[in-house]
Amino acid sequence: MPKTSPEPTKTPPESFGQYNQVQYQRVVQLTEKAIAKLESTYQPVTLTALAEMTRSLDSEGKSISSRTILRNVDAAALFRQHSSAYQARQQKAKKVKRKRAKAKANTDVRATYRGLHSSDLIQMVEDLKTKIVEMKEQQEKLQAERDEAYRLRDETLQHNARQLAALTAKTKAQVSNKKQ
Repeated sequence: MPKTSPEPTKTPPESFGQYNQVQYQRVVQLTEKAIAKLESTYQPVTLTALAEMTRSLDSEGKSISSRTILRNVDAAALFRQHSSAYQARQQKAKKVKRKRAKAKANTDVRATYRGLHSSDLIQMVEDLKTKIVEMKEQQEKLQAERDEAYRLRDETLQHNARQLAALTAKTKAQVSNKKQ
């Protein structure tokens, strides 16, 4: 029987969504006002400056934290658009990416592990350790089989050498008996 995803038993009230939408718009509006105020006074647009400016502009007397600005998609886009420090950092990051692309020696190996959680990496290491143990056991088994094959070969060679010596002695005896 195929598993189906359980349907939510509770749905949030409609007023919850309305409240969130109002708060979302409040953050966007305060961010716009703070950016305009900072630019009019020729101050750099930074997250800290935005948070401080929203305190003076907010009718409720609250400020908006820098994390709230970054969590709000529209407010974050406004910040990124007007922040010269952010844009400079992005330009620098692009240059670094270009340099990394040129020096592509170990990037394929790094790309394999980039983005993995530490628990996934730990699991991969543990799997590799067990694989190494299995391979060592297999190597020891193959070495034991090889040693056994060499031992059997040596025994067969010794047995054949004895038979050859016995045949040689018997042939010599027959030849010496015929000469007499």
